Amino acid sequence: MLKKLAFASFASAALLVSGAANAMVVNGNFEDVTTMDPTGLVKGNKLSNLATTGSSWDVFSEISGWKTTNGAGIEVQTNRTLGSIDAHSGQHYIELDSHPRANSNSTMSQDVSLGVGSYELSFWYSPRNNDASSNGIEYSVDGLLLGSITGPSASTLTAVGTWTLVKALFKVETAGDYTLSFAATGKQNTLGGFVDTVSITAVPIPAAGFLLPVGLGLLGYASRRRKAAA
Repeated sequence: MLKKLAFASFASAALLVSGAANAMVVNGNFEDVTTMDPTGLVKGNKLSNLATTGSSWDVFSEISGWKTTNGAGIEVQTNRTLGSIDAHSGQHYIELDSHPRANSNSTMSQDVSLGVGSYELSFWYSPRNNDASSNGIEYSVDGLLLGSITGPSASTLTAVGTWTLVKALFKVETAGDYTLSFAATGKQNTLGGFVDTVSITAVPIPAAGFLLPVGLGLLGYASRRRKAAA
């Protein structure tokens, strides 16, 4: 009898989560250079050329899936930019405290379609330097979620040259399009936090009367170090 009740409860949970369609974050790892190949605002580099020829970074008003909604632009860097870190995935990652000629903290956004249900936002973060007041990143989903991270001295979980996984849960009660945003919040000194590998996924809703797994409602972290070859 207990087995039957447990099976029915898990089946109910599966039915509940099926109503929350998996959200697709477009170009969450910033590697798409075919759908849109813009020209940089600072150095005039084509996005597709950053990893192969010329300078290894530039600032763009828009890239595939993402647009600048505040500030001067989205700075895309590649594995050739710094000696301290490579992209978490692929060759491109983002900095939102743009180059002096762009001269501002910026916000990048995209709209995602979400059904009713519970979701997890995840992305990888790294501070660029040792000044926590310089590396702040704020993340949000249209009134449903608001959080921030900085480092390294503000948190033992982050370190220069290391990618840290940031995860946060949020709930959608009305299906529709919601704006996912990332913003630089530190000093406007061109040395901001890095962002890579962004995703939103649906998560199961527990059946009535069952407890959430320990830690499910907490922000989760893990670390992964990637350094450029000498």
